Amino acid sequence: MSRKLQGLGLAVLLALALNAGAAHAQAAAETTTKSAIPLRYDISKEVTLNATVESLPSKSALTQSGPKTGFTLQTTAGLVEGALTPFVRNGSGAISITVGEHIQVTGVMMTMKSSKQVFVIRTIQVGGRSYAIRNDRGFPLEHPGQNTSATTESKGGQL
Repeated sequence: MSRKLQGLGLAVLLALALNAGAAHAQAAAETTTKSAIPLRYDISKEVTLNATVESLPSKSALTQSGPKTGFTLQTTAGLVEGALTPFVRNGSGAISITVGEHIQVTGVMMTMKSSKQVFVIRTIQVGGRSYAIRNDRGFPLEHPGQNTSATTESKGGQL
């Protein structure tokens, strides 16, 4: 009788192990097909836009919880929602940007988790000065006023 129970126990363990492998493979397949949208900054897809500032987010709306929108730009192709970093208009080295000002921004158009299209800005040229607000991997730089140059450099195309 104990030999039959041992055999039955072994069969149950084998069945559970085989089922767990199939369940794990199914879960892995679901997570890989869930989002085909890359959520990382790809410098090879960078473009430069000449635009007029239509609206700015309030300074209190800029926090470190992620890219903040509300920075609307008017381009020749239409309105574009731009993503600033928390340090652009706050703290030491803040950049002065006003509504109606003509600027040049370099970045990548990305689709956020909310399926919203946002232009993630890496460099911004205001008043003849170019400011790096993100590094080439898209991570925010802390003091944009210290990351400045008098000339602009773009690694992407013109839109």
